[in-house]
Amino acid sequence: MFHHLLNNSKRLSVIMLVMFSLPFAVRADLVRLKQGGELRGKIVTNVNEIGYRVSVRTVTGAVITVHKNDVEFETRRPLSYETYELKSRLVPDTVEAQWELAEWCREQRLKRQQEIHLKKMLALDPTHEIAHRLLGHVERDGKWASLEEHMLDQGYVRYRGRYITPEEKLLLEHSQEERERQNEWMAKASLWASWLTGRIDKQREIALENFRTIDDPLAIPGLQRHLGEQENRNLRNLYIETLSQINDSSAISALVRMGVFDGDRGLRLRAIEKIPENQTFLAVTEFVQHLRDSQNVVVRRAATGLKTLGSSKAVPQLIDALVTNHSYRIKVPNPTTGVSMGPGGSVSSGGRGSLLPPDIEAALLTGAMSPDNIILPPGPQSFHWETVNIAQQNPEVLEALRSLTEVDFGFDERTWKLWLLSQNT
Repeated sequence: MFHHLLNNSKRLSVIMLVMFSLPFAVRADLVRLKQGGELRGKIVTNVNEIGYRVSVRTVTGAVITVHKNDVEFETRRPLSYETYELKSRLVPDTVEAQWELAEWCREQRLKRQQEIHLKKMLALDPTHEIAHRLLGHVERDGKWASLEEHMLDQGYVRYRGRYITPEEKLLLEHSQEERERQNEWMAKASLWASWLTGRIDKQREIALENFRTIDDPLAIPGLQRHLGEQENRNLRNLYIETLSQINDSSAISALVRMGVFDGDRGLRLRAIEKIPENQTFLAVTEFVQHLRDSQNVVVRRAATGLKTLGSSKAVPQLIDALVTNHSYRIKVPNPTTGVSMGPGGSVSSGGRGSLLPPDIEAALLTGAMSPDNIILPPGPQSFHWETVNIAQQNPEVLEALRSLTEVDFGFDERTWKLWLLSQNT
């Protein structure tokens, strides 16, 4: 047995010596023939023969040419693959030899081949700890298992390259399904909206009919983009009408957003009117959140929405919104020195400091220099931006309070709160 291994080892050494001594043996390409058999070496097909013939220079230096029709496939690969195949044929079936070849594969970055020999090591020695760990196995209760087996035993499932709980997988798959449906609605809304603005009457009729049948909440993002965000008033009105058909909280939120953000007062009121009576509580909650908006105009529109809905539940929040603080960026002129030229060439400044150097100013005052030689700067031309905070009274909030409470304390927030306290007690 030892003599046989020694002969194999010598034969491998000779082959490897020949391969590494050849200057061209930097790759070990492979050509598989249809009738069986392989050519290994370096593919050196002449440019003029590409598509007709395949030429391979073998490790002995000979060039073998075959017709393209006789080739099943060809692949280009590094020399380490050829070296590995030679090594793997001669490696003894022992733990030590398999480990040595596995380490060589690691050094050559042949990960798949390394795993093959690590598994062969475990077939010879099932308790080999290093092989288990290199294969990513986990020890539990004295038994080794692959990571996948271990995670499955723990109740996890594999999803897109990671392990998660079955509940997480269900949610992710549901979310993925929802995204796909949203994308489908996005495409449909885009197409139908283009028909509405087109010139073909039949397409307009079909598009209108299609929009009137939508009741899927997942269609709302597509409807918002292709109807609600368009300049065309008719499209935005259709958006409101379509939202009113969808029995879902997301549709109510979308109607409230139209009620405070749309630039058309008529459409804002239309959106509020389309909120179903049985969804008033949800809409009031949404409008109350907008009472704290950074934009004053949104606060005032939210108050109008609450007045229209007629819910007294928002009275405390309306009292807090009687006067709200908002930040504004204003354009402020940079300070400049105002200058006037007096009799005798005297120069007076209306700003801080002197406009002219002292010697020039003295020359003008003594008549040594004519005022005609002085060109005064123009008026203020440069500006800078400043942020100012302004407390603003909101008439629409006061009007909503009057309508909902039938009392009026103006913008006196303290009196309103005292009154509210008396009502609660």
